[in-house]
Amino acid sequence: MELMELARQAEPILREAGELVRSMVHPKVYTKEGHANFVTEADLASQKFLLEHLSPLVPGAHFFAEEQKQNRMEPGYNWVIDPIDGTTNFMRGYRPSAISVGLVEDGQGVLGLVLDPWSGELFCGVKGQGAFCNGEPIRAAQVPMENAIVVFGTTPYRRDLAAPTFQVVEEIFLRCGDVRRSGSAALDLCYVAAGRCDGFFEGRLSPWDYAAASVVLREAGARIGPSLGFEEPQLILAGSGAVYQALAEIVREKWSYDRV
Repeated sequence: MELMELARQAEPILREAGELVRSMVHPKVYTKEGHANFVTEADLASQKFLLEHLSPLVPGAHFFAEEQKQNRMEPGYNWVIDPIDGTTNFMRGYRPSAISVGLVEDGQGVLGLVLDPWSGELFCGVKGQGAFCNGEPIRAAQVPMENAIVVFGTTPYRRDLAAPTFQVVEEIFLRCGDVRRSGSAALDLCYVAAGRCDGFFEGRLSPWDYAAASVVLREAGARIGPSLGFEEPQLILAGSGAVYQALAEIVREKWSYDRV
């Protein structure tokens, strides 16, 4: 399979899904398990559209999607989909949100596409062939930790993780230039890849939040870890060079991995 050509075929599908999301100004909202965890009819419509239109591109591929009841990685190809990353932002008109589509082959991310439907920016990573934003190559910055901008997530559906989360964030803040919180992990990770910020931390992310962006990050010369699987939610760190190492050190000091 020629991955760059697959990316070209998938791009208009994501852009059309983005237009669908943008058109649903006041969607119905439903609640899910977890504190302040919502899904809208726009999430459901976007996912349905993506499943239908991506399916012919890789015949036989499986789908691992946020609004799907049963998810399991299968051998071969798996599309990993977040139809709207940043649903709460989308519901409130607070713009940072994205459509995230990753392709995982036998446990390895090989293609990632993340669309910001509001700005029109499409981030793309193709294994072994680079990372791009709207077709232009992107590269992670090489900023030292003391000047770095680090973005983070609060794991809002797991309030039991609030204390360790903010212990880590406080220490990051004391060691870096400044911190940011947007509400869309997929965009945060792509911004690290594009050099707009320098590091990322969240104590618990689901695979659809990072699968696509992980490919963009690695192709842009950044690291993501500390381990990277696509079956279960996990702690995620990302950054380039010294920033990643500094974040890993802070997490080792302040976080117990078994609490994730």
